[in-house]
Amino acid sequence: MSDSSVLWILGLSFTPVGLVLGTVMYVHIRRTRRLVRSGARAQGVVSGLKPTQMSGPGPGSTLTVRTHGDMTAYRPIVTWTTAEGRAMETTWNIARTRERTMAVGTPVEVRYDPANPRRWTLPAESSGIWWLFAGMGALFALNGLGFLFGALFT
Repeated sequence: MSDSSVLWILGLSFTPVGLVLGTVMYVHIRRTRRLVRSGARAQGVVSGLKPTQMSGPGPGSTLTVRTHGDMTAYRPIVTWTTAEGRAMETTWNIARTRERTMAVGTPVEVRYDPANPRRWTLPAESSGIWWLFAGMGALFALNGLGFLFGALFT
């Protein structure tokens, strides 16, 4: 296989993966920011923690991570009521270790879409993880374009 073929394969692999990852994450960030800016407000409370055991790709396998403790992450369950009086119990989409997650009973502000209350966010939570994934997507796309550019001139 020639060097040019390898560059084409890498370029045609990295570019679409990066574009899709970056675009999906950017759309998620924009939706979240829109909810924070103009979504309806509600006061909620962390009513529970949903444990999530980290596992590997196959059935019965575990993910090997060097850690000093439990491999369980927790997703806060947030209970709140819409302005129309609809009771909601939703689970936050980011899991963290017990020490880093919000404690049960913690009051939180919720922003939600009145037309679809299932679309909600916690404005106090950082969007840094989503920006990290968007940046990774951009990096993959740029690397892929670099491989394609290199394939054109070899």
